[in-house]
Amino acid sequence: MKGRSVEGMCLLCGAHGPLSFEHVPPESAFNDEPIFIQNHNHLSDTQSNVYGKRMRSNRGFGGHTLCETCNNNTGAWYGKGFVEFARQGMSFLKSNGYLGYVQGDYRIKPLNVIKQIMTMFMSADKSGYLQSKKDIIDYLLNKESTAFPKDFKVFIYSNASPHKRLLGYGVVYDPILGIQKWSEINFEPFGYLLADKSGPAHPNMVDISLFGTLPYDEVRIVALTTVYLKVSSPIIGMYD
Repeated sequence: MKGRSVEGMCLLCGAHGPLSFEHVPPESAFNDEPIFIQNHNHLSDTQSNVYGKRMRSNRGFGGHTLCETCNNNTGAWYGKGFVEFARQGMSFLKSNGYLGYVQGDYRIKPLNVIKQIMTMFMSADKSGYLQSKKDIIDYLLNKESTAFPKDFKVFIYSNASPHKRLLGYGVVYDPILGIQKWSEINFEPFGYLLADKSGPAHPNMVDISLFGTLPYDEVRIVALTTVYLKVSSPIIGMYD
């Protein structure tokens, strides 16, 4: 990948060395424009000199999280399939008028799509928890594997909110569901929720975990009806 690299641990394979910039989602999935970002220091640390401010990322949403090998491999294996899914989702979202429920018959490669989503969650997680799950690592580094990691589910919803979330694995308390273990990413036309032995953050989210058990590169016609959820808060699982 082009651009500046920094030293660190790859959040997928665990190797230490130069890290390339991983777009989350891929650059061709509408993530090719500058974006303003706020992290914990901007939002919560009142003692920080950047509290209440924001920083600009000229490269779009993402960060230096993967080594060049993992970035290039996952991009080549899964990126194109995901981009096709995102573009179809955007078309259906626009035709629906950004309201209610979004219906569409998607012609996609489901395994490729969900593996790119899982790779995005790896990049979002700074806790180290997902990196400790060997079944996830093996699943993503073997493009042919259909052994979707047990205990995990991936939920999606439609979304085009100007406010984005890139939230790594965390344990949260939901007043209705109780203790939940979630990670969340939203970037139009979808939001994605990774749940670990937990339910969806909204009852109308769509569970696409079965995508992860289908053959690599296999094309399927998948009928999906996704609820449109507006995001304005940085807090995981909260929708307007």
